[in-house]
Amino acid sequence: MILFVLILGMILVRGAEIADSNNFSKNYMSIAGTNLIKGVFVLLVLLGHAVTYVKMSGALDQTYITLKEHLHQMVVSVFFFYSGYGMMKSILKKGYGYIKQIPLKRFFILLLNFDIAVCLYLIVGVIMGQKFTLNTILFSLIGWKSVGNSNWYMFAIFGLYILMFFSFILLRWFEKKGAIYAGTIIFTILTMLFVLWEIRMGLPNWYYNTMILMPAGCWFALLQKPVEKVVMRNDYLYALASVFLFVGYWLSYGNRWSGGIERYTIWALFFVAVVVFITMKISFQSKVLSWFGEHVFSIYILQRIPMLVLSRCGLAAQNRYGFIIGVIVITIFLALIFDYLTGKLDKCILKLLKVK
Repeated sequence: MILFVLILGMILVRGAEIADSNNFSKNYMSIAGTNLIKGVFVLLVLLGHAVTYVKMSGALDQTYITLKEHLHQMVVSVFFFYSGYGMMKSILKKGYGYIKQIPLKRFFILLLNFDIAVCLYLIVGVIMGQKFTLNTILFSLIGWKSVGNSNWYMFAIFGLYILMFFSFILLRWFEKKGAIYAGTIIFTILTMLFVLWEIRMGLPNWYYNTMILMPAGCWFALLQKPVEKVVMRNDYLYALASVFLFVGYWLSYGNRWSGGIERYTIWALFFVAVVVFITMKISFQSKVLSWFGEHVFSIYILQRIPMLVLSRCGLAAQNRYGFIIGVIVITIFLALIFDYLTGKLDKCILKLLKVK
């Protein structure tokens, strides 16, 4: 299975360019730049889910298992971080005008698209002979439970959108930058309380151990200029900061399970910091990976449909490589159709609601 990762790596480095001495990438946090990185990680998520349906054996498979265990929940880290960063940039630009759109344009539209995907899973499940309780169906519509789909990440995003709206609602009355910092502090605290609540509810640790990265993305958006002023001054300072990050990453990685959620959180923060620092100096170009990054939601939420169907047909047991290739091809096909149709629906709804 490591062969798929190697192919992904080859696609990534094929268009990579290292900035000249004392120069850095200016677009490392642009939509195009972050979409490409998201494309890499959504493919790692897809591969990580797909291999749970096949039998892993052999030296190459063990190499992949080692990589998968190392990355753990970091395969979703950039989604939280870049989401927080992008939303904060919009807040800085539009203020309360952006915040008041979150309930409809961000939360409701995403929930609607997610529920459409859940209905597809219900149809597939019924065709395959599965039975679902009313309780399971209702709670699956908010990501609390699953009907075969990946759900925990969506439940986290829904909760974080709600928390962000209430954290920054004070911008309705206070438009100064101090209010934005206050809102970010409130959002960070509320996210921590959200994490503690999920821990108290006894949910698996993957439900909450990367959520703090969304407020971390907000903080980076606020502090980006002073950070860049220091680390992008010259290659020496950049190298010095990079050494600090890599050492911090290695130490935090070794201690990520030695304490509570705090130790894991520190490792997660170092992980996204390393990714950001790499993209500061190395710019990547790939239309393929950018496409996957532009369709993260549909790729993420629909990928288990071909996994369930092809596994039921026996392909996973007969030919694991054919199974994974089939999953990738069918997921791309489903994502194209899904995004086209939901895109039309979203525009109609927003037009009816007069949301720009």
